Amino acid sequence: MTESTRQRGAARCEACGKALAVWVTSTHKIAPIGSVDGCPCGGSSFRLLG
Repeated sequence: MTESTRQRGAARCEACGKALAVWVTSTHKIAPIGSVDGCPCGGSSFRLLG
């Protein structure tokens, strides 16, 4: 993911409900900022807020 193909956003983990800062790619892939493994709870499915 390069800086030109991603935007910052906020998303909620669908497993635990925790809100996280995320990167969103042009293909709508969501990845938590600062974590390559997903949510601290182990979840990897997110719903964008807003």
